[in-house]
Amino acid sequence: MIKHPIEHIKQFVSLRPEEESALRDMMVERTMKKGETIRGTVNLTTFAFFLAEGAARMFYIIKGKEHTIDFIFDNGFIIVPSIILQKCPDTVTVQFLEKSRIIYLPHLRIKDFLKGKGSVDNYQALLFLNAAVMSYNAVLEERLNMVQNLSSEEKYSWVLERYPRILERATITQIASFLGVTKETLYRIRAGKY
Repeated sequence: MIKHPIEHIKQFVSLRPEEESALRDMMVERTMKKGETIRGTVNLTTFAFFLAEGAARMFYIIKGKEHTIDFIFDNGFIIVPSIILQKCPDTVTVQFLEKSRIIYLPHLRIKDFLKGKGSVDNYQALLFLNAAVMSYNAVLEERLNMVQNLSSEEKYSWVLERYPRILERATITQIASFLGVTKETLYRIRAGKY
């Protein structure tokens, strides 16, 4: 079921109808074509993004080589780790792997709005703002565990289970980069020769 970011906010904050309407007005929905990108520090720090429907991957480039950080599918927040923004500010890119519907969230405006409302206390506003980060942190912890503790075959099984549509949308090279293995290793695993 496709959610709207407002539904995530309402898990932490009680909103009156007029407040919900004002928040919806701050958020901009856009349809992205397959292959379209969002790149650069300004875009990726001014807005948070919610992928309502579709598929995307996040990557950066060092010495001419792409490094896939994450895959995002329906109902996922797109969050760029700050260390990557500091290290590679000009090459961080979100690329859409299929036609996708995203919602731009001007997070600082939303934070100020929530803090300024009588029905929302500062604690509730911070809970919402941290919700996406906490969700992403859980994904990072899961991925760290996978990278450190699983064999290449287990990593491949993990990614297929975690992202069921990944083979339909991402290349073997992109998946290998994400898992920290070579594409040749993935080809051997897929052929049953590993």
